[in-house]
Amino acid sequence: MNKIKERLNELLKENGITSYKLSQDLGVSKSVVHYWLSGKTTPNAEYIIKLCKYFEVTSDYLIGLED
Repeated sequence: MNKIKERLNELLKENGITSYKLSQDLGVSKSVVHYWLSGKTTPNAEYIIKLCKYFEVTSDYLIGLED
């Protein structure tokens, strides 16, 4: 199971952020964010760090090592 996919979807919903806004804020295409949210791909280390800073969560939380 792809925890990153689950956590990203939860974080977007909890924060009222659209996938389009996330793509704009991170400087990636909408399709990249769509692939992350659908679990087709996972963000690389650079984007895991950016996502953690953006949502103010730890990398352990984002990748599913802690709740």
